[in-house]
Amino acid sequence: MDTRKQRIRWPTIARFACAGLALVAVARPARGQAQAAPEAAPAPITLVDPVAVPFSSADLVNALLARLTPEGEAGPPRVQVAPADGGAVDVQVGDRSRRVALGERNGPAAARVVALVIAELMSSDDPEVETEGGDDEGAPVSPVVTVSAPAAPAPDAPGAPPRLYVTSGVARGVAAEELLAGTLDVDLAVPVGRSGLRLAPSAGLVYMPTRNAGTWGEVSFASAAARLLAGGSFGVVDLFGGPFVAPYRLTGATQHAGVLFGAEALARIAVPLSRRTRLVFATRVHAYGNRVRLIWADGGAYATPRLELTIGVGLAWDWTS
Repeated sequence: MDTRKQRIRWPTIARFACAGLALVAVARPARGQAQAAPEAAPAPITLVDPVAVPFSSADLVNALLARLTPEGEAGPPRVQVAPADGGAVDVQVGDRSRRVALGERNGPAAARVVALVIAELMSSDDPEVETEGGDDEGAPVSPVVTVSAPAAPAPDAPGAPPRLYVTSGVARGVAAEELLAGTLDVDLAVPVGRSGLRLAPSAGLVYMPTRNAGTWGEVSFASAAARLLAGGSFGVVDLFGGPFVAPYRLTGATQHAGVLFGAEALARIAVPLSRRTRLVFATRVHAYGNRVRLIWADGGAYATPRLELTIGVGLAWDWTS
């Protein structure tokens, strides 16, 4: 009886052991195949300056979903789409790039053209991947579009504000018959762009009170000048120059009116008193193209200057918003 039981037991145990080994051998490759299929990583795609390209990031994502990345790839190359001249875009896939002319296309139509070029550049670099089950490709990889705009340029430093100058002083010609007169001048210096050049429309009054009252040589003088000056500022120093016209009127023993004209050179120092206010010292030199000269019976004379020097002091204000 014991011998019979041993004959039955050992063959049975051997058969069960062989079946178990076969099951383990089958289970191991299956588990290895399940672990060999890692989750595909999204393809990194950069859309540079999205405002300048004629399609949105969503359009490009939808168009690129048609491109399938097989399993087992080391990883898709980096893709970048940037605007170019003439309504085109530059497409770069890894080390390969191509310029794509979009013409009048925009939106999804333009995105499909770009997606086809991306797929072509990727497939030209990627080797074909064969699997044991045939030529089936892996699951499609949803591309991730990273929208990045170029760095914004640094804001320009604010330009100099317009500045209003008001000065008062005295003026006198170089000859003895060119008498002393009072002056009042108003200038508005306006910057031209950021070049440092300034234009200064200017107005001035000159008044000489009555001299030699009750005699043959009684005379008074008044004029108003209009100027258009141009120049610049160098620290606290302003240098300007330009033409002027000055209607005038002579009264007294002789009545006369007319217009004088010439050119002016202006040098001015503006010392800051506060953030917006400055103390101003100004010197003007007027060269006249014409003049008026009066000679009376008693031998006296009066003349408007041929060359005149003006010295004034006043204030300036910056016009800031």
